[in-house]
Amino acid sequence: PPLNQSVWPYLSKESTVDQNETERYVRWQGYRLDQLTSSINLFLAFGIASLAFVFDQIFDGHVSSSDLSTTIYWWGASIILGTVATLSRLLDFRYTARKIKDSNPRDKKWAKAFGHITWGTFWAQVISYSFGGVLFIAHILS
Repeated sequence: PPLNQSVWPYLSKESTVDQNETERYVRWQGYRLDQLTSSINLFLAFGIASLAFVFDQIFDGHVSSSDLSTTIYWWGASIILGTVATLSRLLDFRYTARKIKDSNPRDKKWAKAFGHITWGTFWAQVISYSFGGVLFIAHILS
């Protein structure tokens, strides 16, 4: 069958693929989306657990909140970004399903936008959590 450019954007329009290749692509696309969801949830759990640990240390009097304020800020930002990524992911699924069902160009735009938001907030979540972790380790070692 002729290629659909949205499914195989890196190949030319004249190319053809067999049914097996299409099924493999769809299957691996599903794996990729599942991994994104798991990764967002993993870093969300890391952020919550890390903040809980820091607050426990503050409440027990082992450190002061001013010593770890930047760490708290970055891990809090990571949690907020993970929440936004999760919500935008849900909206991405919603508009993608509508796009497939109704072929509405507006839904296609929204699905694409929420897909970009999801990936952007995921990477921002990872970076902010990592930055908070580096600051926390630097504080512990100093």
